[in-house]
Amino acid sequence: MMDNTNSMSSVHNTNSFSSNLHESSQPHNDAELKGVSPSNPPNQGMPGYPAYPGYPAYPYPQDAAPREIQIVAPPTQFRRFGNAAALGLITFGICTVQESMMQAGMSVGYGHGQRTMTGQSIAVAGIAQFAAGLWQIANGDTFEGAAFTSFGAAWIAKGIADVPGLGVLEYQANETPEVVRKQKGIVAVAWSIWVLILLAGNVKSHVANIVLFLTLNLQLDFSCAGVWTGNETITKLGGWFGFFCGLSAMYNAATILLNEENFWFNLPVGNWYTPKSLETEPDPMYGDV
Repeated sequence: MMDNTNSMSSVHNTNSFSSNLHESSQPHNDAELKGVSPSNPPNQGMPGYPAYPGYPAYPYPQDAAPREIQIVAPPTQFRRFGNAAALGLITFGICTVQESMMQAGMSVGYGHGQRTMTGQSIAVAGIAQFAAGLWQIANGDTFEGAAFTSFGAAWIAKGIADVPGLGVLEYQANETPEVVRKQKGIVAVAWSIWVLILLAGNVKSHVANIVLFLTLNLQLDFSCAGVWTGNETITKLGGWFGFFCGLSAMYNAATILLNEENFWFNLPVGNWYTPKSLETEPDPMYGDV
């Protein structure tokens, strides 16, 4: 008798629980139906919600009203830009080697043949290097982006200045050789200061990068001094420094392109500085492990 009473009680509790669950799924007042319209139907057909006549069943179609979409640039690690430093280095190196050989008088006489570089100055060392700098900025490398874009723009300006009919050559023809020489010296001074800043920003880099910017700085310094004073020997010495600078740029490009994936070994660059964040500090409990 007691067992039957307990079973009856449990059945009653179950029915009561299910009825409470059903009641909780129903709207308790008309305020819950406020704002319901054909364009904004209630959540009917979803579990726990009642069905309302006259409205489509869930899932109901979305409104066709246009929505504002905000386009956000993905983080740099998800962008599909490759390392453009090799492009900037190789275009700079190729043209620097050629121009420096002419400046130093290696192949032709001193001061001859440099106008044959006009096309390469604009397209190779100019546009291609400038584009590489923009890609490096997009990759988050501000230093290389500033270096490549500035030198790319300088090479474009140098090439345009040698194009006949644009007025630059005609303007220089009306100036005395001394004035033209000093004007070129002023330009070289400004670029020497910029390259000195780039060299200072590379003192903690590897040796190959330091050699590149050191020889570039020496090329501009000696070229500036030679042009300003009119000393042919000093100007030729600047051309020799530029020759080794171009070779160094080409070697730096090779260190990026040639690695263990497509070559037998990684080319050495001479890493000599280790940032403090990468140094292994001894554990205070177990010591240096």
